[in-house]
This record gives sequence, C-alpha cells and structure tokens, in this order.
Amino acid sequence: MKDQEHILIHQDSGVLHLAINRPEKKNALSSLMYAAMAKALKDSVTDESIKVVLIHGTQEVFSAGNDLNDFNNRDANKPSPAATLLYELLNYPKPIVGAVSGVAVGIGVTMLLHFDLVYASETYFKMPFVDLGVCPEGGSSLLIPQLAGHRKAAELLMLGDAFNTETAIDIGLVNQQVDKSEVVDFALSKAKALALKPQNALRASKKLLKASGQAILNDVIKNELVIFAQLLQSEESIAARTKK
Repeated sequence: MKDQEHILIHQDSGVLHLAINRPEKKNALSSLMYAAMAKALKDSVTDESIKVVLIHGTQEVFSAGNDLNDFNNRDANKPSPAATLLYELLNYPKPIVGAVSGVAVGIGVTMLLHFDLVYASETYFKMPFVDLGVCPEGGSSLLIPQLAGHRKAAELLMLGDAFNTETAIDIGLVNQQVDKSEVVDFALSKAKALALKPQNALRASKKLLKASGQAILNDVIKNELVIFAQLLQSEESIAARTKK
C-alpha cells in the first residue's frame, strides 16, 4: 500500500471524511500522508458541496505522531509537509470536527488544537517533543498555555506527561468523551448538524471566533517551525530518535 493510500477520503451529506488508516504503524504520519490531507483540505475550500470536514483515525489509534523515519530522512532545505498541513488547518474556513480514539501523540495532539469540535473515546494523549530533542509545534506553545495555564502546559510540553480524555476535556482540548465504538458516528452526527446550518453565518462565526488570535498564531507557528527544524538536526535529537 502506498503512503498516500493511508489517507482514505470520501464525501457524504456535505461532509468530507479524512480517515488516517495506517494501523500497522499506529497511524504515524508520513510526508505523503501530510501532503494528501493538505491537498484534500485545500481543494475542498472552493467546493461548495463540502460544508464540513471530519478527521479521524481507527478505533484503536488516532495517530502516534510523525513517522520517525521521515524525521531521519527529512531534507532540511525543503518545506516541511507537516507545516503545510498545519497551515491548511489553521486557515481552513469551514468547520473541522475530529473523532479521536486510543492513542494521540505529538502532532496527533497538536492538530486537534485547530479543529472546531473534538470528540474522543478513552485515549492516551502525549506531546513528547522535548523527549525527542525538539520543541512544541503546531501553535501548541501558545494554545496549550491558553487552554490549561502555564504550569499545566509545562507538565504537558516540558515534562511530556501523558494525559487521558478526562484531562483533555478539563483543559478544553476535547468537547466530550464517547465510547470508542461510537465516537466516529457521534462526531459525524455533529458534522452533519453543522452541514445543515446556514453556511455563510457558520463560516462568519468561525472566522470571528478565531480572528483575534490568528495573526499571532501564524507568527508563533512560523517561529516554532524554525526552531523545530534546527533542533531536529541537533546531536541530542538524533540520539533520542536513535533510541526509539
């Protein structure tokens, strides 16, 4: 199976489904998978038949984060495919709904910060950036402290503490816990409800909700990416990845 086929894409009732489907690698995201998701989002912006996007993994895992082999083989002189996806998520004008189950690690957590609604079954969340010799990304250095406060953010981003769905709800990362056998269907029901709303009003509301922090967040993500790329080439990051 080719990497781009690990993102299953289909449309139903005004909802664009992006399903991460690489269970043999715990849905770790490769460069081609990032590119496939980013292209689907970009193409859907002008497709008026698409009202809402639903992003999910399998029942057992949402995403274990970036494929470490991609880190090891990354060309530092080329734009990061993960960054392309993050910017598409950040600037996407239509609602994005997430269904999370099992495991969400690294960018598997930080991409959720750019969704509008997130529903999760009992899930193991973790942002082990420091343990991998790198820094927070995806705007998490701004958004996690805004959600959780500095001290809790330090636990999650500096210590890299794992947390469960209850904590994810407490800090505002997740809306509601749902059984893993039902979480995708439940999230889909919310996506379909959004798809039936007056669309100009819905998109205007999303734009207003995000407007005050959008410019700052763009700058934060840009700065994070520069530092992340530098740290990725460091001896301590290479050593940390070699141990995995």
